[in-house]
Amino acid sequence: MKIGLIAMSGIRVCDTELLRLGLTLPGFVERSKTIASLPSLGLLTLAGLTPSQHEIRYMEIADLKQQKDLPDDFDLVAISSYSAQIDEAYELATYYKSRGTPVVMGGPHVTVLPDEAAEFCSCVVIGEGEQSWQEVLRDCEQGTLKPTYGNRSGDFDMADSPLPTFELLDINKYDRLTVQTSRGCPHACDFCASSVILTSRYKQKPISKVLEEIDAILRIWKHPFIEFADDNSLVNFAYWRELLPELAKRKLRWFTET
Repeated sequence: MKIGLIAMSGIRVCDTELLRLGLTLPGFVERSKTIASLPSLGLLTLAGLTPSQHEIRYMEIADLKQQKDLPDDFDLVAISSYSAQIDEAYELATYYKSRGTPVVMGGPHVTVLPDEAAEFCSCVVIGEGEQSWQEVLRDCEQGTLKPTYGNRSGDFDMADSPLPTFELLDINKYDRLTVQTSRGCPHACDFCASSVILTSRYKQKPISKVLEEIDAILRIWKHPFIEFADDNSLVNFAYWRELLPELAKRKLRWFTET
């Protein structure tokens, strides 16, 4: 199959009431622009899980209204979007579905509102995409896609994490790439959503897997800037005491949030 992995990469920050009051949220907009400029690690991870007989094309759409041409030869389209751009994601899903192309949607918004998303696509993936993606591919090939895949149990073992297919990217478009060392958080702060939407428990990726991803990035980008896309990176001190010397050996520029 020819598979289109499409990330809705633009930002939408507009609250008419706040604008009326003269509040434009410049700091939030700038941070949102930074997030929007990152490639979709989730879709690149699914690409790494895709058997080699399939052809993959990775795309980013910042503004659907300004998108001149959409490929029309996909056998399956997978769309990833944050809530801020979900309406355009639904519009894109409707476009492909109306042309007979199966469309799968997933991610935090779809996980929380799967029934809403199901109105616009062929099937939804709830929770962590890794646990369902290969089943989706098999069913699509056989013409037996189910309406819903996955769950929010957080059962996926990060020791089984595939290597994201970073080579799909035009690296000159980005000022940083993301690597995930953990998912979830051992704390349950009321104000934080993060990936507790996707998984109910805290888990870490083996350090050997993290270093494999970093070395893959180094093969395509000599002096990369890495953002560790974790909910709470430094919560496990012992883990980072082991990882930090390896990062130093590679002379990486990196940052994270905690």
